[in-house]
Amino acid sequence: MRRWLKRVGLGLLAALAVLSLAAVVTPQGRASAKTAGFVLQVVPGFPIQPLGWFTKEPVRTAVEYSAGTQSVEADIYRIPDRKQRAAVVLFLGVNPAGRDDDRVVNLASALARAGFVVLVPWSENMMSKRVSPADVEMLVAAFQYLRSLDRVDPERIGGAGFCVGSSLLVVAASDPRISADVSFINFFSGFYDGRDYIKQFAARRTFYDGTEEPWEPDPLTAEVLSLLMIESLSLPSERDVLEGHFSGGRTLTAAEVRDLSREAQAVHGLLSGTTLEEADALLREVPQRLLDAVDALSPSKHLDGVSARLLIMHDREDSLAPVEESRRLADAVADRGDTVYTEFSFFSHVDPGVGVGPIGLLRESLKLYRHLYAVVRIAG
Repeated sequence: MRRWLKRVGLGLLAALAVLSLAAVVTPQGRASAKTAGFVLQVVPGFPIQPLGWFTKEPVRTAVEYSAGTQSVEADIYRIPDRKQRAAVVLFLGVNPAGRDDDRVVNLASALARAGFVVLVPWSENMMSKRVSPADVEMLVAAFQYLRSLDRVDPERIGGAGFCVGSSLLVVAASDPRISADVSFINFFSGFYDGRDYIKQFAARRTFYDGTEEPWEPDPLTAEVLSLLMIESLSLPSERDVLEGHFSGGRTLTAAEVRDLSREAQAVHGLLSGTTLEEADALLREVPQRLLDAVDALSPSKHLDGVSARLLIMHDREDSLAPVEESRRLADAVADRGDTVYTEFSFFSHVDPGVGVGPIGLLRESLKLYRHLYAVVRIAG
């Protein structure tokens, strides 16, 4: 495997040498070379990472910006020069790796080497595995902050998100304060409609275009949705009871479940598992504040206000968010003409290069190249 990757890497190196000649002449050539280098940088296993040969080491700077009455901590990655560049808000989603995690630093640095100023905001909600509409305001303010920087081109600001972070970026891009200024969103493994997401989680089945498929959600999905639903209940006593049942080792009897309020019974039923049809009925019994929060987080409710180009990617076997969610998003914006949609089979949620052989790694990497070219092209 190592020898094979070395040969592939050397072949790609030769191809990059040819691309470098084109890069001197055309913007398309420059974007092609940068995209190839970006893929080699972020996919594990390739023995060469040529982006570092032609660019300075990115500088990471800790910053703070205001979002309403809150102060948000963030990191900025950029090449240390005085050039005005395109920019991207990189939002990592629920329970992200820490700001010093090698994967985070490598991805943000690769984007900076590709030509972007990269802003990585850190959400306390996401760190505590909570999804909240409050983070939409944090993202709106992130775009406004980038727009205020002298070395950012205000005509080329976009977002790139992971899982629920993708969904919140789309919602933020619909805000009239920034909607005209967000040029693109790279949507990676997010959800399109929160109510559908909950139904599929409850049923352990997905649905799309008249078909259903089994789906086994990741434990992190169960933890996040449990927090979201249980914390929406009106009575603290019922929140404590359900939290003890689903995460504290306590088992409720049938009689104890019957003594719960209708909204608590509905949440219990959704978290315990049921059919798609029953999940739909139970959603009509949950607290209205839960439905309001879910709708506030759902791209399906905000697409009319989004003018950004959507670049959608998802792994077919994703266990945190089903691929059917991205398919529905792609269908909803298909008539816009500039949407890019790509399905993969080599991500472990958002970590590339997992579970495929050498041929599969090369094939999927080429798909990733074609998808990301549209992003890197913006950086010039």
